Amino acid sequence: MGDRNRLIAEAYRWQRRLGHRVIALPHCGIVADPAKPDLWDANHADDVTAQSDAEIDAVLAAMEEHLAHSGWRVLHTDGFTPDRFLARLAYLGFAERPVVVQMTCDQLRPTGGAPVDLVEIADATGWAALTALVRADVTEGKRTGGLDLDDAFVDDMVANYRAKAPVYRFHLALLDGEPVAYGAMIAAPNGMGMIEDLFTLPSARRRGIASTMIAHFDAALRAEGSTGVFLGAVAEEEAKSLYYNLGFRPAMLSRCWVKQVT
Repeated sequence: MGDRNRLIAEAYRWQRRLGHRVIALPHCGIVADPAKPDLWDANHADDVTAQSDAEIDAVLAAMEEHLAHSGWRVLHTDGFTPDRFLARLAYLGFAERPVVVQMTCDQLRPTGGAPVDLVEIADATGWAALTALVRADVTEGKRTGGLDLDDAFVDDMVANYRAKAPVYRFHLALLDGEPVAYGAMIAAPNGMGMIEDLFTLPSARRRGIASTMIAHFDAALRAEGSTGVFLGAVAEEEAKSLYYNLGFRPAMLSRCWVKQVT
C-alpha cells in the first residue's frame, strides 16, 4: 500500500503543477503565478522533504521570496511530508483546510446510470458553461471551505483549468440538454488515473449523475492504460459515502495548509 500511496501523492502533485511554472528547490517545489495571486492552486509549495530546523527555515524563506506577490502562504502535504515540518506549520498558525481522503478503486461496482449526456469540453461554449457551474460550486462553498470568493476568483479558477487542458479533460453532464454537473479526469505519467473536480447542481443531485460520470471516467482511464484509479473526497462531505459504495476505499490523506499574510 505504501508504494501505491506514493504513486497517488506523485500523481496528485503532478496534476496540481500541470500548466504552471515550477521552481525546483532542494527541499520543496514552488508553483508561483503573479497574474493570479489569490489562487491557491497557482501559488503554493509542495513535495516538502525538510526535516531539520535549517531545512524547514529554508523552505519557509523560499516561500516568502517566490510568493511575495500573494497575500497567502499555501502548502500541500501528504503522508510523506515529515512530521517535524507539519509541527512547524501548526506552531506558526497555518490553518488546515478541509482534509481530503484519497480513495482508490480496484474494481468499480456497477451503477444504474443516469439519463445524461457526457460531453468533453472542447470549445468556448463548453468553457462558458463550466464557468457558470464553477460559480455555483463556489457559491455553495463546500469544496472551497466556505470562503467568500468573487467572480474574478472564479474566472481565475477556470483559467487555471484551461491551462491544464487538453491533458486534464473536463466534461459536462447534460440533462435534457442543460449542463447540470461537471468533472475531470487525467492519466498521470506514473500510471495512476485521477478523477477530480466533481460537482453537481443541488437541484440535480441524487439522480445518479455523479456515479455515471465516475463510471465513465474510470472505464476511460483503465482503457487508456491506467493501472489504478483514485479520487479525492473532502472528509467532511457526504460524497465520500457515494465513492465508498462505488468501490473506492480510503488510502491516504492529503492536506492543504493556509496562512493569510496580508
